[in-house]
Formats: sequence, C-alpha cells, structure tokens
Amino acid sequence: MNKTWMITGCASGLGRALAELVLAKGDRLVATSRDISRLQQLKEQYGDRVELYELDVTSPEACQGAIDHVISTFGGLDILVNNSGYARVGPFEQTAADDFRTEIDVNFFGVVNTTRAALPLLRKQRSGHVINISSSAGRIAAAGTVAYCAAKFAVSGFSEALAKEVGPLGIKVISIEPGSLRTNWTSAALATTPALESDYEPILGPNVQFGKTIVGREPGDPQKCAAVIFDLSRTDELPHHLILGSDAMKRIDAGERARSIDAEKWRPVSESVDFRDT
Repeated sequence: MNKTWMITGCASGLGRALAELVLAKGDRLVATSRDISRLQQLKEQYGDRVELYELDVTSPEACQGAIDHVISTFGGLDILVNNSGYARVGPFEQTAADDFRTEIDVNFFGVVNTTRAALPLLRKQRSGHVINISSSAGRIAAAGTVAYCAAKFAVSGFSEALAKEVGPLGIKVISIEPGSLRTNWTSAALATTPALESDYEPILGPNVQFGKTIVGREPGDPQKCAAVIFDLSRTDELPHHLILGSDAMKRIDAGERARSIDAEKWRPVSESVDFRDT
C-alpha cells in the first residue's frame, strides 16, 4: 500500500537520498526545502506524486501551512521525516549569539514546529510515523559543535519523551542517530570555522584538520541509511533510538562506557543527598 510522506531538507544529502527512494518505491511525497529550485528534477521525473514546498522550518506558521498542503494535496499524512539541519564548527565563545540561536532554531525547533503541526492529524488517524533525524552528536557531545550538540541532544530527548506520550495513540516516533555520512555536510560545517583564538587552537585545531581529511571519505552511505528509514516506515515496532553507522556505534559505545564509569565513581555523592527516611 502506497504511503504519503513529508520530508524536510530534501535539497541534498540524506534528505535527497530518502526523497528519491520514497518516490522510486511508488509513494507520494511533499518535499520541502528553503530553495525548491534544487528539487525540480524530482517534479520532472515523478510528476503528480511529488509536491515541492518552500519551507522555513523555524516558522511555526509556515510548518502548519506545509502540513495543510500535504492534507489538501494528498488527503493525509503517513510519515513525517524531520531532516532539516546543519552545523557550524568553532568554539562556543567565538560563535555569535544570533548564529547560535539560529542553529538551535533550525535543528531543534524546526522538529518541534513540524511535529506540532502534524500531531492533530496523526492523532485523529490513530496512525503515523514521526522520524526525527538526530545524530550521534545527540548522544555524545564534541568540542567545537556546542550548538549542534545541544540541539541534537534536545531532538533525541524530545523524540523519546514524545514516543511515550503518543505511542498509545498509534503514533510511532523515533530518533535516528547517524554518524558521518558521505554528503556535503562535513565540508559545509567546516566552511564556517573561524580563525581560532590561540587558546582554542590546541583543543579544536586537530579536530578541524581531521574533519578536512575525511571529506569525501565519510564511512556512512546515505542511500543505505535511506533504505533503513524506508523500511522503518513499514513497521510498527520501532526503538526509541536507532544508531546508524559503525563510527557512530564506536563513538557512542565509548561515550556511554565513560559515563557509566563516572556514574559509579560518583555514586556515593549522588546518593548522599536523599533524606534518611527514604
């Protein structure tokens, strides 16, 4: 049975790979981007099965308009994929307040805005999937991407809490947490890096140089990730979180082991604050 999707951020990367797969499989799609001229090839190839919609996910009103467009065009919505996002690389101290806020707005509140707009329909249907593209950086933070990590931690927590809230209503919510994908994401993020203050050079400089060495050699295949996401749209048994990529698995495994060691080390302090009668 063919389904109806809305995917944000379809111009490139994982969003584009997923949009192409969804349409190749025969489903219907509202593909969004801030620049829909980059999506014209999809319209030319797939005709009436795809609608292009110019969307700024930071605007709640625009997100409501996009969901209304899905309903008026295709009569309903089965899968919402919140994929829009980007990162800037550099020290928190050297990040302008407006740039920091915009990164949070796009990466986190964009997810909130589209999901809020879609939930009344999904609740009425008693069905639907909300697939939020978070990141391994939403589980393990890294220096140099403070705003991005903050936003992706928020996406992962939002997804898990919402899954528990709307799961009983038939709505599935999942946080996808990929590692590095072979897209333009890394090069675009590195392009924002400022000249580092001398104190930050030994902390962030090696990370920036490593990032430059893996551009075009990232281990994650966006087409394979898209195939996994498509398969998830056909199942009702979803984990709250799904890590994608061997690099993400290694990073998250190491980070969670370190957290567990810290938790045990500090257990006496953690437990010392209880009332004695508990």
